[in-house]
Amino acid sequence: MDDPDAALETAERRFRELTDPRRFEGLLDHTERHLGRLRHAEPPDAIGGRNRGFAIAFYDHPDLDMVSAATNGVRFQRITALFPQEYVCSARPGQETEAGYLLHVVADRVVQSGEGHEYEGGYLNAEPLIPDTQICGLFAEPHPYADEEFNLFRDDQGEIAVEFITLVPVTRAEFEFLREHGDEEMFEVWSERETDLLDIYRASAV
Repeated sequence: MDDPDAALETAERRFRELTDPRRFEGLLDHTERHLGRLRHAEPPDAIGGRNRGFAIAFYDHPDLDMVSAATNGVRFQRITALFPQEYVCSARPGQETEAGYLLHVVADRVVQSGEGHEYEGGYLNAEPLIPDTQICGLFAEPHPYADEEFNLFRDDQGEIAVEFITLVPVTRAEFEFLREHGDEEMFEVWSERETDLLDIYRASAV
């Protein structure tokens, strides 16, 4: 019979190994290389004074008209996921407040529930998450505008230390289309209609 105490000790040791701060040296350089210069950050207690377990940093891309909000600290939380995770939501310049709020909604739920997201997962709300928009959900994907190597940060041993989950703002109709047809077909529709996924105030593509 398995010893539950031994299993718990093994799990705790593995958690400490995965969240050893030394594994994340170079993470900021990696993030700035792909998302742009770090401009400012919100502390973990920025909303309501409660420590949500992560900060939110904001980055300006040097070439694309893109700002990105990214969590900093989710990787240290006890969540069920294949790798330690951080979350990103990108938007047009001038929409960083909206991107930060959308990011907070999902990341806070992740920390509170202890359940991370996988690609092609997501969150759907009953009503629009941002007033005067059609955005009701966020779909978990590799970043649609950053280089592929951004999605996985590796430590100095070449092991995956952080998986970045990008939250793409979507309408209810798009979320349902994604669930029924998959992200490949959805991206084809977005491409055909020249949808700007960075515009949180855009119309639905379906």
